[in-house]
Amino acid sequence: MKSRKIYLLLMIFLANILFSQVGIGTANPRGALDINKETTNNMGLVLPTNSDPNNMVHPKVGEKVAVGTIMYDSTLSCVRVYKPTGWSGCLCDQCGTPTPGFVLDCTSGSLTGTYTAGTMSNGTKTINYSNATGQPYNAISVASTGVTGLTATAPAGTLTGNGNISLTISGTPSAAGLAYFAITVAGQSCAFTVNVNSGILTRRTILSLGDGIYTPRSGSTTAPTTILQSPANFGPTGTVPTQGFDIKAAGSAQGNLAVNIETYNPYMIIFTWDYTSNAADAIALKDYLDKGGRVMIFLQQAQPNQLLDKIFGGLTVNNPTISTGLVKRIANVNHPILNGPFGDARGLLVGDDNDDASSYSNSNITSSNVDILATNNGKIVGFVHKTYKLFFWGDGGFPLGAVGNTSTTSYPAGVDAVGKPIPKTNYGTGTAASSSVYNSILYANAIAWMIQ
Repeated sequence: MKSRKIYLLLMIFLANILFSQVGIGTANPRGALDINKETTNNMGLVLPTNSDPNNMVHPKVGEKVAVGTIMYDSTLSCVRVYKPTGWSGCLCDQCGTPTPGFVLDCTSGSLTGTYTAGTMSNGTKTINYSNATGQPYNAISVASTGVTGLTATAPAGTLTGNGNISLTISGTPSAAGLAYFAITVAGQSCAFTVNVNSGILTRRTILSLGDGIYTPRSGSTTAPTTILQSPANFGPTGTVPTQGFDIKAAGSAQGNLAVNIETYNPYMIIFTWDYTSNAADAIALKDYLDKGGRVMIFLQQAQPNQLLDKIFGGLTVNNPTISTGLVKRIANVNHPILNGPFGDARGLLVGDDNDDASSYSNSNITSSNVDILATNNGKIVGFVHKTYKLFFWGDGGFPLGAVGNTSTTSYPAGVDAVGKPIPKTNYGTGTAASSSVYNSILYANAIAWMIQ
């Protein structure tokens, strides 16, 4: 009789468990299982965490994980569930690893518009993508950082195959400088910059040192001059709104730099082939930079050694950088000279004029004081200074070009009929043949950077 009573009580207890609700942290469960912190409701459910869902096991050895099992994938940073077909992808919107092969590219698409500090500005940016498989994406609205006040927007859509997303950029920039945008679509991210100018700049004086076709000078029809003088580039309604330039060409004679600076009071100095300096010029140039001057040096062989020695200290050694097929790879550095109002050349190519550029070594020229833009055999070909407004390239003909020129070994700076900088195509020899080189883009961006 006693055993029957115990058996009956046990059956009642089991039935209560089987047919009632279970609460953890609460005496009043609201479902079959309620996990809660009843008084504060401020504690979440922590799922089993593993770096690979394939590590999850069934409590009974040899059996498959039960359908409906959930876990947190620490590798992809998301929740996943086991389905009859296997583990699901991430259970969230636009998270985890993107679809294999899907690439979002902010570098190659076009950027349009003029952006001026304190003025309502508008333009567009094209973001290219490839290998998409029908991923949907939400409407995009990203505010600029760095220079604030601009917003990049695009409606929601679906990514299919290879294509692009067109962003509308609008707003009133807070200041001159670079506005940064970081875009995330379907788990992929990329970034781009917009150069904001400071309004219509006053007319600037340029001291031009060098000779002939290589040198900015009145009446010249080659790219070093036409890029500067084209109102489409540097005019009141140009890409960089300005009143233009007064170019003072002072030849290539050494020993006159201090006098020329005193005479012309230049806002900027441009050195090109075949200017040669002496110790007095090096002192004058260092003094000019220390006072806030702006300098572009396009010289090769031993011509700039004394200038570099004085600017950096130490001994500068120059080396020929031949046998490169006349092209060099530009570093992927986020600087206005590489990615500015005239285009983005990061990671692309520049051309050598006549394959006789030089590279330089000086123990005092390092990544701590310059952004290195190109090298050859471990030695520096081009750089931009991190403190001074100084842009250097070891090629006296770096900005040389002319409308319609088709040489594959000289005139590496491309320009169109109105003097706007464009890539020069079909440049180089050997394995570098038929390359597109971006000398004129860097030259025009450098001018824009110098005058801000």
